Amino acid sequence: MEVNERIIVALDFDNKEKALSLVDKLGELAIRYKVGYRLLTSVGFDFLDELFQRGKWVFCDIKLHDIPSTVAGAVRNLAAKGVGSISLHVLGGSAMLKASVQAIYDLAHRPQLWGITVLTSLSDFEVQNELLVNASAQEFAIHLARIARFCGCDGVVASGAETERIKENCGEDFIVVVPGVRPSWIEQQDQKRVVTPKEALERGADFIVVGRAVTESEDPLSAFLRVTEEINER
Repeated sequence: MEVNERIIVALDFDNKEKALSLVDKLGELAIRYKVGYRLLTSVGFDFLDELFQRGKWVFCDIKLHDIPSTVAGAVRNLAAKGVGSISLHVLGGSAMLKASVQAIYDLAHRPQLWGITVLTSLSDFEVQNELLVNASAQEFAIHLARIARFCGCDGVVASGAETERIKENCGEDFIVVVPGVRPSWIEQQDQKRVVTPKEALERGADFIVVGRAVTESEDPLSAFLRVTEEINER
């Protein structure tokens, strides 16, 4: 897989025109896009068709977390729309995860299910003192990844810090997606457990999610190319 195919561009916009303008500027270079509830609650799910018409692969990042039957139904509905992957919180529990896997088992188009482990905006302090988890953010993420693997999910979304250990615990075929990556030339901002795109892939990430470094650039295409060049540097 080429480097550009492993980069998922986050369309974190409130405006359809801005989102599509970025997609058109990146052209054939960017293949994969993340669409979350920020954009979907603004423009609706019909926006996905705009991306499909442009030949794009979509990661529907709406972090489903509800009772098993509700999430399973939502997963099946999203599968019918043709998305490439769907995120759901592992904290929803094994019954929810298994119901979601079963919901799309017999479909002709089966999107990948990626479990959300620990948000990269959370540090050990929040995990231990607010969530009352008696483990570090990294250990908790690895534990949640094991649950996702056991329940039949295709992979997880986790920080670059735990990627290697997730692969060790869940297998090399278990997909790890690293969000919130920051190229060396971009500020960390609201993410706390971050790595550069190059570091994430070197640690075993299958895909990385790139947002502001590209989406807020005056020249998105040049910024995207700069990310790929940084990854390819020896």
